[in-house]
Amino acid sequence: MNRNKLLLVGIVITITFVTVGILLILTNKKVQTGGEDGNLVTTSYTNPVYYHDAADPSSVLKDEDGYYYIVTTQSNYTGTVKRLPIIRSLDLVNWELVGEVFSNTNLPDWTSKTNIHLWAPDLVKHEGKYYVYYSANVNDSEIEMAIGVAVADSITGPYVDKGEPIVTGPRFTTIDPYIFKDDDGKRYMYWGSGHEPLKVQELSNDGMSLVGERKQVLRPDPRRDYETLIEAPWVMKRGEYYYLFYSGNHGKNYAAMVARSTSPFGPFEKYWEKDASKRPIIEINERYYEPGHNSVVTDEAGQDWIVYHAYDNNAPYMNRMMMIDKLEWIDNWPVSNGPTFTLVEDGPVTKKPMNLEKEE
Repeated sequence: MNRNKLLLVGIVITITFVTVGILLILTNKKVQTGGEDGNLVTTSYTNPVYYHDAADPSSVLKDEDGYYYIVTTQSNYTGTVKRLPIIRSLDLVNWELVGEVFSNTNLPDWTSKTNIHLWAPDLVKHEGKYYVYYSANVNDSEIEMAIGVAVADSITGPYVDKGEPIVTGPRFTTIDPYIFKDDDGKRYMYWGSGHEPLKVQELSNDGMSLVGERKQVLRPDPRRDYETLIEAPWVMKRGEYYYLFYSGNHGKNYAAMVARSTSPFGPFEKYWEKDASKRPIIEINERYYEPGHNSVVTDEAGQDWIVYHAYDNNAPYMNRMMMIDKLEWIDNWPVSNGPTFTLVEDGPVTKKPMNLEKEE
């Protein structure tokens, strides 16, 4: 093939990708409508709700300014890598970038400088301060990874790192932190991956260290789909049960699952142990693949929504984008029809912000 033909092929491919991207954005129409309560709005949507690389979204934190905030794994924004980007939304559907936890000029001293990668964060507010827990490589070690924490007085920073990890371990066994606060005020950090059990340990009151006994709470099971490796623990309490959401396996064979217990330390009963016919909460379908690393947020109407990332078969040039779907409860187990890829008209119900303009 001569140079002119190669150039023509390149132009056609570029135009195709751009056209597909524009169509995806146009079809992802988000419309707000008023509810029975004049202070509330319902926002319809089509996934993904954030058309950008937004892997490993943190817990959703609704702050006093009325915005919902999420921190994600580091990502490239117009040529600049944002180290743990901070995004926000008024309605859980329309998201915007508002900051980053770190930049290339203030990376924590203990993290690798040759393999810079900060990922799988969790965002917490405690006693008026904001904490971001995150995963990273330790210095230039090829075998050690760790979980660190940075603190700020404002949700958008500036954040100051503790200066050393909270916990370290061999490779991917020590990643994916999540902070859970129990009814009695005690807080716990869950974490884990790397074909090892998920773990939990009590968090100190200042949020800067672990205290007490470390326990294993959930083991992988190679006999089951999606469970050769399990990771990304996220816990909520509903009624008498603690629900431990987790994701498993590699590549397209990846999904989000759940187990439950009457104690934050377990033992946890997996969804399929109760009923072998049960499928994961979200798994691959004809449009999206590798869905997982989820959290759950409750809207103003009391409806739960599962927030997660996934790849889109219709956007092969994109990375993991952020999705949401309804989470329902049947017989004290969570279920979802996600990943959805058509218009969801009864989207999240949120408080109407000042000077809201209805999108036509």
